[in-house]
Amino acid sequence: MNVMIVDDEVLTRTNVKYILEAEIPAYTGTNSYMLCGEAGSGAEALEKLPVCRPDIVLSDMRMPGMNGLELCETLHKQYPHIQFIALSNYDDYEYVRGTLQNGAVDYLLKHHLYAKELSEALDKARERICGGGVPLSQLSGNNTAALRREFLLHLLTGFYTDSQEVDSRIRTLELPLASSRILPIAMCLDDYRSDSLRNNDLTNYSIINIVSEILSDQKNGVICYAEQGNYAILLSFAHTFSENAVSSVIHAALTRIRTCMSRFLNLSVSFSIGVLCPSFQQLPEAFQAVSEQLQNRFYQQPGGIVESFAPNTQADIFNYFNEEKENTLTFLVLAGDAAGVQEEIDDLFGYIRNARPPLPMAQMLFTDLLGVLNRICKQQALDMRDIYTDDVLPEKHLGEMSSLSSVHNWFSALFARLCAALQARTAHPVSIYVKQATAYIHAHFCEDISLASAAHEVNVTNVYLSRLFKQELGIGFNEYLMQVRIKRAQLLLQQGKLSLRQIAECCGFQDYTYFLKVFKKQSGVTPKEYQRSCLCNSPQ
Repeated sequence: MNVMIVDDEVLTRTNVKYILEAEIPAYTGTNSYMLCGEAGSGAEALEKLPVCRPDIVLSDMRMPGMNGLELCETLHKQYPHIQFIALSNYDDYEYVRGTLQNGAVDYLLKHHLYAKELSEALDKARERICGGGVPLSQLSGNNTAALRREFLLHLLTGFYTDSQEVDSRIRTLELPLASSRILPIAMCLDDYRSDSLRNNDLTNYSIINIVSEILSDQKNGVICYAEQGNYAILLSFAHTFSENAVSSVIHAALTRIRTCMSRFLNLSVSFSIGVLCPSFQQLPEAFQAVSEQLQNRFYQQPGGIVESFAPNTQADIFNYFNEEKENTLTFLVLAGDAAGVQEEIDDLFGYIRNARPPLPMAQMLFTDLLGVLNRICKQQALDMRDIYTDDVLPEKHLGEMSSLSSVHNWFSALFARLCAALQARTAHPVSIYVKQATAYIHAHFCEDISLASAAHEVNVTNVYLSRLFKQELGIGFNEYLMQVRIKRAQLLLQQGKLSLRQIAECCGFQDYTYFLKVFKKQSGVTPKEYQRSCLCNSPQ
């Protein structure tokens, strides 16, 4: 059999050639396949077909120009006698579906490509060429699990049209499934994108086995791996016509699956339930619908059944998290009010969960929130490694989180570490009275407060509270109050939105002249000079 290799990477072509020409003959003891040509793109492969005359094409999926899927479609239409085997670095269901719909023999991952796997795929292509298809009598001698997955993926991608052929393959593969009244369910791992689960064959193997065992008890369902933490579950109700009975079976199965995933594998899974299909011909469209619906799980709590809803394109989240909100969050961080910071974070994510904006819009807001955190770190000269505890880019973390809850928890942890880092740098052993008094100052600094009002608030005498401030913080009550007010004034000056008199009033200064005097004493420059300096140093 003549084999052509199509891949834009020379290294990959070299590796496949070595397996084809050296490892497979050593593994099988025969020279059944001969390299007849190679190409770096789909277009180049089509040009070489008349000269190379391949029986089998091994092609990469992601290539510049004409990709592997387009090449597969062209071969299927113009050269149906040529068998196609897909190669890819990506376990991508869309490519799987596209190639299988166009008659591909198999779909192999490059990082799992060895002589055995490639030889079996080539043998399968040979059988199609020589016998017009893979004889059912020979299927049982191969890897049963792989053959079942291949059949189910074919079923979900609309490859089959003959009900007798489907029934025959179901019997041969001993699947507890009927070809009528089938319900598709999409299942996904809620935290699949975490590093601990990626490329974990043992995890995937365990999931398939546990779910298969649960479904075998009901004798009406199967599961197969689709792509990247996503699975397809098919339940057939050929002899069950009561809606209540169908609902009961579904509920029992999903409850057991969810419980076992949590108990034995410490995993959370979400489901999307499709419609009952009268025959297998309706499965592809129904499964595509539940797969797309699964994207909505971002706004739902992990471990549940995903509901269908349309994102709210009118959600006004940017006006909600406006400059004032950013300034409030910044001030609370700098004031060391960790509880207040957490309250602001919770309030923001509560609004997002209720508003349910389109995901790209939410991602933009998360990026803004990261910007607030990064600006504080830069201004306070903090080591970013104390806040981000790994080497993964924050934006990459955000892009990989599959639920709003995970994003919420991540930001809560980031801002908690930020507050802790600032507090550790200026930590002093303080009594409960000083803690309560400083909290009172941060909450009411814009009002006309005094040592007397703070002492009354914490239920001690003026003299005792004043002594505590000196002993524990090294400064007096009024000096601490002035520092808080000036920090707030500096933030407002950086924004450049208010006049100096308005800033003085917002920061609790009743006397404008006194504000100018205290600001210069604390900052070393006048408010105007400070603002001018900030504007000169800000990025254009």
